[in-house]
Amino acid sequence: MDKPYTAAEAHECKQRAEDPKLPADVRLVWAQLATAAELAAIRKLLAKRR
Repeated sequence: MDKPYTAAEAHECKQRAEDPKLPADVRLVWAQLATAAELAAIRKLLAKRR
């Protein structure tokens, strides 16, 4: 069994979300993951400022 694709960065998730070859429901999941990754990066930056 092949391992599923794993994105390491928010921009990779965004690229998958914008891939027209993927089904709409899969693209939606990737879009949600991209948003979560971007929010995590923002939280990390804000924590450093404290």
